[in-house]
Parts: sequence; C-alpha cells; structure tokens
Amino acid sequence: MRQWAWDRCGSRLAGCGRITVLLDSSRARSRAATILAPSPWSTLERALLRSVVMSQTTLASLMGYGARRLVDRSIATLRASLWRRHVANVPHRVLFAPETLGEADANVAGDIYAGVFALAGETVDTAGRSPFSIEPPTDAWAEALHGFGWLHHLEANATELSSTNARALVDEWFAHASVSEIAHRPDVTAERLVNWLVQSPLLLNGADPAFRQRYMRALGRHMRRLERILPVQPRGMARLKVAAALVVAGSSIANEQRLARWALGTLGDVVATDILPDGGHVSRSPQTLVEALSYLIPVREALLRRQQAIPEVLRDAIDRMLPMLRFFVHSDGALSTFHGARPLPASALESAFAYDDVRGQPSDNARYSGFQRLAAGGTVLLLDTGVAPQPPFADKAHASALAVELSHGSHRLLVSCGALGTAREEWDAVGRATAAQSTLVVDDTSSAKLLTRWPLRRWFGPVLYAGPTGVDVRRSALTVKASHDGYLAAYGLVHERRITLGEDGLAMIGEDQLIGQDRLDGRAFAIRFHIGPDIKLRIEKGRRKALLVLPDRSLWLFAVDEGPDIAVEESIVLADQHRVRRTSQLVIAGNTLTDDTVRWHIARHALPLGDDTE
Repeated sequence: MRQWAWDRCGSRLAGCGRITVLLDSSRARSRAATILAPSPWSTLERALLRSVVMSQTTLASLMGYGARRLVDRSIATLRASLWRRHVANVPHRVLFAPETLGEADANVAGDIYAGVFALAGETVDTAGRSPFSIEPPTDAWAEALHGFGWLHHLEANATELSSTNARALVDEWFAHASVSEIAHRPDVTAERLVNWLVQSPLLLNGADPAFRQRYMRALGRHMRRLERILPVQPRGMARLKVAAALVVAGSSIANEQRLARWALGTLGDVVATDILPDGGHVSRSPQTLVEALSYLIPVREALLRRQQAIPEVLRDAIDRMLPMLRFFVHSDGALSTFHGARPLPASALESAFAYDDVRGQPSDNARYSGFQRLAAGGTVLLLDTGVAPQPPFADKAHASALAVELSHGSHRLLVSCGALGTAREEWDAVGRATAAQSTLVVDDTSSAKLLTRWPLRRWFGPVLYAGPTGVDVRRSALTVKASHDGYLAAYGLVHERRITLGEDGLAMIGEDQLIGQDRLDGRAFAIRFHIGPDIKLRIEKGRRKALLVLPDRSLWLFAVDEGPDIAVEESIVLADQHRVRRTSQLVIAGNTLTDDTVRWHIARHALPLGDDTE
C-alpha cells in the first residue's frame, strides 16, 4: 500500500487537504484545478477503513477465478511467442470504411495538430516530439494513445492537410511503437486495427504508394497476430474486442471473408455468455454496455455491407442491448454512472441509438442485470438491486447495493461519487466504496469487499468480492421493495429499502430498515444521499428538512418523516469523463438500537422554507 495514500492504520489520507486534478480540456494545454476537500475525504475514508484496508480475502470467494488466472498465466509465454512471430501476408485493398459510433470534434483536432493530446484524464503537450516517443503519464493515457480512438477527430476538417497529418502520426507509430508493451496488448491492437480501417479514407486520400504499402502491411500484421491470439485469449472484454475486430477487418478487406467467418463463430460464443437475457452486460456496467455496442454494431453493419447473414445470436443481442442502454439513460439524456460508468453525454449515446431500427423500449425491471427503473412525469429513478459480478468482470464494480440515482428534467438530484479512479488512479477504492453511493452504510463498512492487498491485487486485479449473495426484489407499479444480505455475515443485519415514485413524478417516498435480532447490539449506520454538483442546499435549523435549489431555480424538498436528523457533509463527484467537482451529501446517521427504521421523502416544493434555514 502506497504510504502517501494511506497511513499505517488506514484511516486517513496523508496530505488530503489539497487535491490537484488534471483537467481534460479540448482547448487548453496542461491545466490544473485545486480542490479544497478535507471533509469529504475524512468521511469516505472512515467508510473504507474496514471495507478496504481491513478486508480479508477468502479462498471460497476467489478460488475459481484464481484457477482460471493460473491457467492464463501458464499460457502467457505461448501467447507472447505467437504474438511476436513474423507475419508476411499483405492484404490487397480495403473495400470500405467500417462504421463507427465516435463523433468528430474540430476543437480536439486543433489540439492534436498543435501537439496536445488530452486522453484518459491527462493532457500532454508533445512540444514538437512524437507522442509515441514520450513517457506516458499513465497506462490509461498510453492505451488511449495507441488505440487511435482520437484519430477520427481529424476527420472533422477533412482536408488534404488533415490526411497528411493523419499519415504522419501513423508513420510515427510505425517508428516508435515497438518499445511499448501496452501498444501490443491484444485489446489495444484490436482497437487500433478497427480505427485505422474506419479512417482508411482519411489515411489513403492522397497517399503515395510507399505509405499505402506500409499501411496495408500493418493491417495484415495486426490481423494475423490477432488471429493467432484469439483462441487463447481469456474471457473478458478483450476477447470480445479481438473477435469483433477480426470480423470487421475480414469483412472490409478484400479476400479475408474466411477470417471473418471464423472470428464470427468465436464472437457468437462471447456474446452468448457475456450479454444477459435483458440486454445488460455481465459486468453490470452501463459503460461496458456502451463499449460492447461500439464493437458489435460495426460488426453487424460490416456484415450487411458484404451481404452476409447476421448470426441470430448477434442480431438478438444487439436488439436487447439497445433497449437496455435506454434503461440506463436519465431524464437529462445522459448515462447512469453505476459500476464505473462515466457520465457520457446524450450526444455520445445518440450515435448508438441511430442504429436502433426496432426502437424497443426498456423494461422497468432488469432482473438479470440487477436494476430497477421508476419513471414518471420527467423523473427517472434507478435502483441497484444486483450482486457483484464474477471475475474477470468485477474489477470496476462498486459496492452499491440498493443505491439510487434520481434525475428530473435536465438535472441530477441524487448521484453517486462515480468512477473517481478515472480522474486519479489512487481514488479508485474511495469511489467504489458503499459510502460513495446513495445508500445505507453499516458501521462505516462497505457491503462488499474490495481486494487491495498486495500481491493478491496484482494477481487477481482490483476485484469486488464477498458482497451480497442475494437481493430480494418485489415490485408493484411505481413501488419497489428490495433487501440485500451484504451485512448479514458480519453484523447479522439485512438492509431493506422501499421506494415509491408518485404518478406525476414530483414526489418520492422512501423507507430504509435494518432487520435482524443483532440490531439490538446498537450498530451505527448512515444513509447517504450524494447531491448533484449543480444543486445548492439549504438546511432547516431543526435538521428535519433540506431544500434543494436547482439551476433553473426550481425547488425540491428533502425531509425525514421518521428517524434521526439530517446532517450536511461535503462530497465530490465525477462531473464529466475525467474531472471531479465538489458537491454536498445529506447524511442521516443513527443507531440500530433506537433508529432501525428511517422514513424520508423528496418532493417538488412550491415555496421557499423561509427564515428558519441555514
């Protein structure tokens, strides 16, 4: 454990008074914003004291995954050997450019022309050097750079100069990429192959024969190496990416349909196991669902372009996934932030919905994915009613049992802290703790454990485990009653949450209860409601009511009808894909001996509270 992140007892972050966050801006070079945040960290750290620092791994919870990892490691040498074998086959020509869900941004293109690469939360000014020769600030930045997902921005100004610059960057990769292990990872290679094909018109427009030869040779090398690696690629998103990339490449390059048919069989197997019956991804992450669609939709479109039959398993999966993506969309049109999802804007999702011919509406009960959705009158409430996914899909999962997200119109009222690790890697554990979600926390302990001990974390990854084994859900119209046993083994307690949304969407009634004989032991608990960063709070002096003032000056009232008083604490939230903002949280802290049931409500409010507010 790095000493600057935790002290010996793990209860406080050293030097946490000032936190510097690198902004991801398309117009600015390296800029930093300093956030003064002592209070939210002390609160969140206490919640992590047991769930992160003191968590113990168990053989029962990780034995199966450990065995699979052992097999994966045993064939690592074989994979490396296959990966580095010389490939001589050079494709003849690219028949068409595959579809992409990415949107070109002329501002980002301008930054790239200036040598500024804002990727994965880090902004690097190359100062005239090749970006591929620079020591990457983070692995995530290197993955994004070598994946070439940024290349499509140059298409925003599709000129001869754009093509010249694009070719120059690809040539720089040819010259420098051999020194980077990340560049040759199968998932990164798959992404790069697809992006080079998508931008083939940009790259080949005005290209001389020498570049065309280098480009086609590189495509062939990528395809043959991915073809060799796919049979031994372990289960996970990387396997889906590799299989999908080979189908896209085999369909869009002349005389490669044999490769496409072969990879399509593997892709069908991956889709059958990783896409749930309700359309969710097995990771339970909305972000991973979007990522999977960004590969599967181009596969479908490439097969249609070549007038090839689309396997039923692939067609049905996409038809289920698109309505499920709508399930995760809030009233503001942006994506939910459960389980590591970043707050993708509505425009990023519309590119996927543009390929939805069925326009199927989502079910309100996603029982396979483990979520409930209540929607009425411009209000959307999402409730996490699932268990932790199995490895290898638990490395970004959050301990968010029965957590809620609430939106109305263009505003987020109740949120989670989000995937803080995307803004700063060392914040990953904080953002995944139960205290960082809008739900109940017992004894400052998360409802699931996060593997952090070295070398276990190095071996298994930062997986979430030993959480709820079951979540009981009962639903009737706009009422959901759910309970989880994440605190049963350690505290003998079951958390039950009941939520009812009014038919007009302007009022929500909630009840949280801790059930079990062990509640007489007098365990401390806290119900946390993280507030959207654009909302201002006014608290009644009696500490029973709080007024939420939205940017459009509308008012919502949060009130405790039964239970302890309300406290206001500071918090932080991932405001966009890589930037955090300060916000507030409402906290109802009590004791199971005297306050085992808490009733509360949120409602649109017509008038201010008056002079008795702080």
